[in-house]
Amino acid sequence: MKKSIPAVVFLIFALHAASALEIEETELRSVQANQDSVQFENYGGPHAVVETADAIINIGTELGVQVAADASNPLSVNPQGKYSLYHVVNSEETAGLDADIFFINSTAMVDHINNVRRILTGYLMAAYGYERADAETIAIFITVYNAVYRGNLSSFSGKYKNAVLVNLTEESVGLSTNWEDWAGNTQIVIPLYNGGAGEPAVVETSVISDENVIEALRQEDDKSVDLRENLVGIKEQEAQDYGEKAKESQKEAAQERKDGNAEKAAESAKNATEQQKRADKKTEEARSERQTIEKDKQDSQKEAISKQDVGENRVYLTSLFIADEKNRLYSLMTVNPQNGEVVKKSALRQIREKTIYPVSKVTVQKDDGTSRTFDELFVAVCGVTDKRSAVKLCLIDAENLEIQKQSAETLSETSPLVQQGDTFYVIVSEGGNAYVASYDKNLSLKKKSSVAINGASPLNLFEQGIVVTDTKGNPVLLGLANLEPVW
Repeated sequence: MKKSIPAVVFLIFALHAASALEIEETELRSVQANQDSVQFENYGGPHAVVETADAIINIGTELGVQVAADASNPLSVNPQGKYSLYHVVNSEETAGLDADIFFINSTAMVDHINNVRRILTGYLMAAYGYERADAETIAIFITVYNAVYRGNLSSFSGKYKNAVLVNLTEESVGLSTNWEDWAGNTQIVIPLYNGGAGEPAVVETSVISDENVIEALRQEDDKSVDLRENLVGIKEQEAQDYGEKAKESQKEAAQERKDGNAEKAAESAKNATEQQKRADKKTEEARSERQTIEKDKQDSQKEAISKQDVGENRVYLTSLFIADEKNRLYSLMTVNPQNGEVVKKSALRQIREKTIYPVSKVTVQKDDGTSRTFDELFVAVCGVTDKRSAVKLCLIDAENLEIQKQSAETLSETSPLVQQGDTFYVIVSEGGNAYVASYDKNLSLKKKSSVAINGASPLNLFEQGIVVTDTKGNPVLLGLANLEPVW
């Protein structure tokens, strides 16, 4: 959830020269310093299969379409799937809220909070007709709300109907901040306000933005100002909608009195009162939150000026450290060179080589169509061979120490990594055979050898080319430009 800032760190690691960068201490230490913030731990390695953002959103869309078809009745959607949902509505029970309960089941492979939010975004759009931007905002609040109250079943007991509570368990309710806990152990609660007969249910934004949720969001470096403003805008629109419904109900009550239908007039008048109460509540929440946001903006400006005045920038050391000694896997950590304090740990714990290489000014295209240019990234061989991961060539950003891009091709598990100018050489695995491959700094495949080699071969770099071991144990010289055999 944290927004990144321009950063430069001094990088050192085994078998490689140093590279200088600067970062702000407050950015790196904020996770450790503030226990009230919600920081999700995501899987940091490369993926064997990479799904597009739209494909992930469509998971939620498929769930939502089924709910939208019969939203007034309880429904169990896709109970045997990787993701399932209980749409719990009970018109006979008046006290408490209805809810949707979203389950991440044991067969699910979701391992990043952004993808959980994408699924929820698709669901909210399809089930309740939210515009995408509003659905994205509400999805973030839902995940933070469920993280704040993870495992605290009593906090749900006072708000929801019994029909909801009977489906929740102490050990699974809410959302863990660690992705490893999600599969088979997650019940994400989406509170619903049901306005009565003929009124479609909507997400109860007041519940997912209570004082504990807002306080957790305020612990972020930017105090989550933009996100909170987005929800305030949603609440203001809700207030307007409820106000209009109140006026319509008042008109209906007046007409029914004229028609001599006192019973219906009383019902319409009661509905008008309830709708106006909702409008007033949303208006007051939005007004109060806007005041807090404006104060947070002013405080942030003062803090920024203070940092500039005292020269807050520091130089740190980012190095490779052992993550898994048995399997010889490594990770990156940023430390304070004065005292060795760890100020940033990478979620990526599957770097396979002791040598990684910096590249600068690389533009990475995202699957949502956007792009970002990074001042500094590192090229590394990452990953393991299992259902989730694969060995890939990866680009790791120097600031957040996260993978920003991975090669389309799978590498040999024993592939070395060598550099010649702006070209990087590795061994790729394809169809049971191994080949030498060259990549540019964007991880675009340039050339692949036509001759198969031993997957465990060293890559011996000379002026004349690369000397490798073929499948019969013989030496082969490949030309640097085209990777074709010279002899």
